Amino acid sequence: MTDASAKVGVDVYLACGLVLLLAVIGTVIGDTMVGVLLAPFAFALMVYCMARVPLRVSLMTMIFLTFTMENPGDAESQWEGPFHTVCAMMNTHLNTIDRSVGFTSWMSFSGMDLCLFALFIIARLRKASGSKMDSAGRVPTPKPLVQFGTLTVAGIAFTWISGMLRGGIFGMSLWQLDRVMYFPAVFFLSHMALRGPKDLPALAKVVLVSAAYKACIAIYVASTVQVAPDPETGSTRIACATNHADSILFAVAVVLVIALVLERVRGSAKWIGLALLPLICGGIVANNRRMAWVEVGAVCLVVYMVARDNAVKRRIRRTLTFLSPAIVGYLVVGWDSTASAFKPVQMVRSVVDPQTDGSTLWREIENYDIITTLQMHPFFGTGFGNGYIEFFPLPQIPYALEHYAPHNSILGMWCYAGIVGYFAMTSLWVGGIYFGMRAYHAALVSFGSIVIYMAQCWGDMGLGTSVGVYMVAPCIAIAGKLLVVSGDWSSRKSARKFEAAPQGPVPQADPRAA
Repeated sequence: MTDASAKVGVDVYLACGLVLLLAVIGTVIGDTMVGVLLAPFAFALMVYCMARVPLRVSLMTMIFLTFTMENPGDAESQWEGPFHTVCAMMNTHLNTIDRSVGFTSWMSFSGMDLCLFALFIIARLRKASGSKMDSAGRVPTPKPLVQFGTLTVAGIAFTWISGMLRGGIFGMSLWQLDRVMYFPAVFFLSHMALRGPKDLPALAKVVLVSAAYKACIAIYVASTVQVAPDPETGSTRIACATNHADSILFAVAVVLVIALVLERVRGSAKWIGLALLPLICGGIVANNRRMAWVEVGAVCLVVYMVARDNAVKRRIRRTLTFLSPAIVGYLVVGWDSTASAFKPVQMVRSVVDPQTDGSTLWREIENYDIITTLQMHPFFGTGFGNGYIEFFPLPQIPYALEHYAPHNSILGMWCYAGIVGYFAMTSLWVGGIYFGMRAYHAALVSFGSIVIYMAQCWGDMGLGTSVGVYMVAPCIAIAGKLLVVSGDWSSRKSARKFEAAPQGPVPQADPRAA
């Protein structure tokens, strides 16, 4: 089946238009009951669209919506967009939208969950019927990556069952499961849906456009919304203009532009990225999450260390060498200063010195409690449903999941899963890093996205966030497929599948953009 035969029909555009119309009607009326009644018709139309187009089209659409849709609690709940309720129905459990609607109390799933489930059913039916809609031109994913995905699922099941057998709280275990179960699911969907290098330009556009859009939202919210003065600083600036997980989106977009420049990718993509870069950086500033800068810096360091030597890298090396005395002097002078001119130094200090502010100190105490709990259950962890123990008391906050979903998701996962479960649940990350590095010159952002996701998980509750999952899982699948295309990874079974599948035209876009 060729790409031409997979064109979207008029019926699909009409169905999409009707979905948008229903969303607008529900928003204008503004009644939850009306929204609940319209939702099944909208979902039926969405399923019809998904059944009529290749999986990759549906997946790309889901990725874009995940990156751009508003989440409940965004902007510290101080600002809501016009489609807030529609976005909430897609992103959160339906039984939490309006608890006064009794017959939705059993709906502990979101609209995106239903779409994800529908796509797996569609994929299964197409495979059973022998349809070539998704397999035509698709590069096989290396078998070890698929096995790592299966191992991740096994690790999740083991940690959950072991926690329940040791008296874990079932309700809390479901929230912990929610943090880890989507990653392998989206990876398997990407493994089935994405073809390989042909889909890289589209994925790069989704990232850049989404980041630019969320940057506009962040800048608007930061400039128009004021909150009660901070008791320490007196600032009325909102603490987070969109949400914490958008740091992943902004950081990956910045790294994507850097990769386009560093690898000297030709075409308009590089210039479009450079044009959007100031806006995206403005979004990082407006969102006020220092973790985004840490993530960009971490990936840039990794990229610089492994990049092949070229004129750009030599120029960077000479410039940093020349400026190093001034940089060191700037850090020394501004280390104890509170002047706005030394704000970058203050950010660096807040990352490495826990005594700089209450938030950083809180997380250090939290990490101590988690590590101490882990030492009591080193091999199998506490299991899901069991929280970490407060050996050093933390300030009381109205957050029921404090002991079950800590800020440091990496240490938290290790505490709950132990060495055995942690190894299993992170095996897909390790596999992604390996295949991304093997395919470095074609997968610069693929392994960079994993570094960014791990940094977010370590410092800012990144585990299982929709932005992180729908960013990294497709990148891991793409990294493996790129290695197969380059000829650096092959197996007899994969080679037979690749050679037997009808191949479309070779893409002209430079794959280094992803």
